[in-house]
Amino acid sequence: MASLYQSVAAPRLLGSLSDPRLAIGGVRFDALLLWGCPLAAMLFVWTWVAGAGMLPDAARQPAIALLALGVAILTFAHLIAVVPRAYLNREVFAANRRRLTFVPVLLILALVASPTLLVCGAVLAVFWDVHHSAMQSFGLARIYDMKAGNDPHVLRRTDLRLNWALYVGPIAAGASLAVHLATLEAFDRIGWSMLASLPGFADGHAGLIREAAIAAWLAIIAWAAFDYRAAMARGYRLPVHKLALIGSAGLVSIAAWGLSSPVIAFAIINLFHAVQYFALVWLKEGGRIQAAARTGSTRRPLALILFLGLCAGFGFAYQYFQALRWLAGLFVACSLLHFWYDSFVWSVRKKQV
Repeated sequence: MASLYQSVAAPRLLGSLSDPRLAIGGVRFDALLLWGCPLAAMLFVWTWVAGAGMLPDAARQPAIALLALGVAILTFAHLIAVVPRAYLNREVFAANRRRLTFVPVLLILALVASPTLLVCGAVLAVFWDVHHSAMQSFGLARIYDMKAGNDPHVLRRTDLRLNWALYVGPIAAGASLAVHLATLEAFDRIGWSMLASLPGFADGHAGLIREAAIAAWLAIIAWAAFDYRAAMARGYRLPVHKLALIGSAGLVSIAAWGLSSPVIAFAIINLFHAVQYFALVWLKEGGRIQAAARTGSTRRPLALILFLGLCAGFGFAYQYFQALRWLAGLFVACSLLHFWYDSFVWSVRKKQV
């Protein structure tokens, strides 16, 4: 009886952060580019801003603008980074051939041809990006579970709720909510005045929204804690890497979305999101990228530079030419396709990670 009690009551944390068997890309790789990336990005942005604050007045704002520009280009660049996963991985492409061929063409044509659909697509991209970002942390957490040998179905719904709340809750409770909702004003250009008026309505009820968001956040965290405790009592062992990821992403989400200005929040969040994504794509598809680039088996760094350079070129074009009517549809389509592709080209349950 005593041994049974100890097996249930003892902490069921699995491994340590220095255990390479439980890491996705390696101990240092994960600490800098995956589970530790949110904290590293926040430290980098805060250091940059602090340094800019010590500059003369004439240089302070340009320094902040340079940071925002660099992160914006990186954010747009990572949208196209899904291409090697979707089109160079034969297994993934074969399983999703129609979705990866017909849908992109039809979507681009629709957004280019219809101003109404273009506005709807641009607004949808902003809010889908919020969900997509939360799901990236969810996906990494599930990979850590897989590495630890846990059943991919155990706590899946709990992790969905938890990661969504950790990311979205601080947005709803902070100053960045107004920035997200402001995109709805674009509906005024196509005569949808009721939807366009929602930002003003939300601004008038900001206090109530903030209180509701905090209450919902606390409730979901408590619900997740109950689910985890029950799962651990049944034998589930929480990987330390997963715990570190959830803690890192959750803490940074609160500090950025909940407590920082929108400019700083977007810089922190988009920086770690893009870096995590590039790291995962290169880790899983680097060999195929190298083969496609024909750089040779000993010139992997050159393939990486080429891959990042092409993505950066796309990000630069997105940043500076998205306002052109004949290109806007293409860029918005790339955003939507990136979010959509990620929902099926990565799957822990199918072991396609």
